[in-house]
Amino acid sequence: MFLGPKLAFQFIRMFARLNYRFLLPGLFLLSSFGVWFSPVFAQAADDPGTSSDVGNNSTDNSDNNVEESDENPKNKPKKPVVDPETKRYNDLLKTGLLKVFEGEATFNYARLEKFGATHPIPRVRAAVALALGRMGRPAGIKILHRMIERDGEWVRQAAYKGLADIGSKTSLEYFYVGAKSSDREIRIASFRGMGKTRDPGAREVLLKKGLKSDDKEIVKASILGLGYYQVPEDIRTFIDYLNSNDEELQKASVEALGRHKTRTSMKILEDSFKDKVNLRNQILDTLTEQKNSFAIFALLRILDANSGSPDIVNEISARLYKLKAVGKYMTVIADNTPLLKEPYVGAPKIRDLEVGEVGKVVTKNSVAYILPVDGQRIEDFYFKVLVNTKYKDAFTETVQGWVFGKYIQIRTISIPKEEKEPKKKGKKPSILDDMGPSEPEPSTQPEESNP
Repeated sequence: MFLGPKLAFQFIRMFARLNYRFLLPGLFLLSSFGVWFSPVFAQAADDPGTSSDVGNNSTDNSDNNVEESDENPKNKPKKPVVDPETKRYNDLLKTGLLKVFEGEATFNYARLEKFGATHPIPRVRAAVALALGRMGRPAGIKILHRMIERDGEWVRQAAYKGLADIGSKTSLEYFYVGAKSSDREIRIASFRGMGKTRDPGAREVLLKKGLKSDDKEIVKASILGLGYYQVPEDIRTFIDYLNSNDEELQKASVEALGRHKTRTSMKILEDSFKDKVNLRNQILDTLTEQKNSFAIFALLRILDANSGSPDIVNEISARLYKLKAVGKYMTVIADNTPLLKEPYVGAPKIRDLEVGEVGKVVTKNSVAYILPVDGQRIEDFYFKVLVNTKYKDAFTETVQGWVFGKYIQIRTISIPKEEKEPKKKGKKPSILDDMGPSEPEPSTQPEESNP
């Protein structure tokens, strides 16, 4: 059937309206089920803030992947690779040094001898030589001798230093040879070791070769070596170097005077305290190290002479406390004070005491006496005191006698109260308290001689 143009246009228009009524709901229905049935709709339906396992090409996730790749340990710079030979050497060195220190701590000479002869690393063998020297026993001498004869330069230097620390006469031949060595370290150690041997022949080498050397270290080693001999003639040598302009030689002389350990050397140190301000601490330390009556009495005389200086008093008090020099000490305040054998008037006299002479008070006599002193009648007790001898050939350092109390001033050095009181058992201190209390100083208060 043929339709006219007008009628055909109306029919098409009606059909379009009818299809539009059903087309729009159909589209909505397809969109609701498209999430499950259509991949295209599924991608569009996902929330941009959530992640999806299928077709997720979001920018945020790509940034996270970049961050994770930066934190990956595989992307960090790698440590330099140590070749197996170097690692084996380092492990062998560390283990060897540890075994040497253990052998020294346990006096395991068998292990040290084995390591000194057979260990493949020279530094370990050198550590063995130094350890044997620190141990200071004759058992290590022969081991060191063999190391000198068979080993190389580095180990030979250490072996000579070890022999110098021991200072045995059996090593004299090695010291004589070492003194002529082209190796400076060996020469210095040889001159240092000669002094400890106390051999007369070695002393001549120190005087004629060591002190005249152009090497200051050899001169210092010779000065220190002469201190062991305790020969009176060497005192003049020490005084010359003590008065030199070289502070290093001055310090070596102070140490040598301390090693001399005689009344004369202690008196030189005492007298030098006044003028050698730069050496005061070393002088006090040297006197403290001697631990004999000469040194203790020298410290007391320095204390009396500098009683107006709190710093010096504190320094000396700390050293007297370290020496456990507690008790009563006297200082003579009158010249020609008689030191008697017995505590009564007219007793035999041992000798006259000088002004400033010091001694330890042993006891006080129970009986008082009246004596004329400077035109006055003075009542006082006799005190038994211990003073240094004045005779060079005396067999002992000190002599005991009685002195009248008017002629002396007594000083008491007591243990601090904190040390006297027994420590109560209480709570353990915190491990965080790493700063302990300072060491208390003893009281050094002078007393009147008349009780």
